[in-house]
Amino acid sequence: MSEPENQESASTSAGQVLVILGLLLVYGVGGYWFAMEVVRDEESPLWLKLGIPPIVVGFTVLLLSAILQRMKAAKTDKYTDIHD
Repeated sequence: MSEPENQESASTSAGQVLVILGLLLVYGVGGYWFAMEVVRDEESPLWLKLGIPPIVVGFTVLLLSAILQRMKAAKTDKYTDIHD
């Protein structure tokens, strides 16, 4: 790889990491805020108070496992050397 390709690859990777971290931060804070608002609201029905937190936690676990699997698969991707 030449020098410009290395810089492009590094900047693309850095951009992807920043976007993913930003999305995780916004999702994490938003999910926590939403779940706590529902749980603390005295007018919310019990089924909603018991249902929302597991949905938020389950979605978080699925999202993190998908990201980790994708990162693991990217290490052994045999098509990384193919360029457009």
